[in-house]
Amino acid sequence: METTLKVVQGHEIWVLPEGGHAHEGHETRCRIFYGHAMHPDGVADLARLSAWAMAPGGERLSLKVEPGDDKFHVAAFTPPNDGFWPVTVENDVGTIAITRDGFYRRGTRRDYPDAREVGYYHQYAKTYVQVGHFCATCAGVVHPLEIIRLGHDLELVMAPGIYRVGDEVILEVLYRGRPVPGTEVKATWSLREEEDWGLSATTDDAGRVKFVLGHPGHWLFYTRRADETLGREGEYDRRVYSATLSIYGVR
Repeated sequence: METTLKVVQGHEIWVLPEGGHAHEGHETRCRIFYGHAMHPDGVADLARLSAWAMAPGGERLSLKVEPGDDKFHVAAFTPPNDGFWPVTVENDVGTIAITRDGFYRRGTRRDYPDAREVGYYHQYAKTYVQVGHFCATCAGVVHPLEIIRLGHDLELVMAPGIYRVGDEVILEVLYRGRPVPGTEVKATWSLREEEDWGLSATTDDAGRVKFVLGHPGHWLFYTRRADETLGREGEYDRRVYSATLSIYGVR
């Protein structure tokens, strides 16, 4: 099976900075991975990826995505000031059909009229890049006045910061700007050997969920949502969104 078709089964993209912090006026690079639960499996289709960063003041900076190696692509930018910079990547996968005999094929409902289902897949990945040497409570750093929401169709939202083992994090799931109660959020960490998600929790009535960062390493959170109300006759039955959020270097 073509690796990029595994989005149907749950493969996703995620993005991580190459280092624990970046420096004002110097290029910083983020790696874009594709696979499952922090285990890379090939790379995403470069032509379907786009990326941008948001300055602490709210300005958006478009990023060029370039090949890295056989396990990741790279998006780079040069931050002009200190602070926490959200970096987001989108993977516009497009339509995939599950044929009557169970194969995955690129195409629409017109191409495969007897398919079991046809979905349009779109993925979001987000991380925060720490620019500058500082602690979360130090003065002189430009912090967002509130938790940053980037306006993705499906988004995992969390306060930026420097996290340590044992910290509790609160994530909010938003779909088209509204909290989503009763949805599953999965989590794992980079030093986990098993090739699946290590934790799972369900959002409360406010669309929020809590996790304890109980292990060192990079952390990744994931959620997914299918919306059949957005299907298009002759094209696809539903839109399927996924969203990831990563934390670099929990110690």
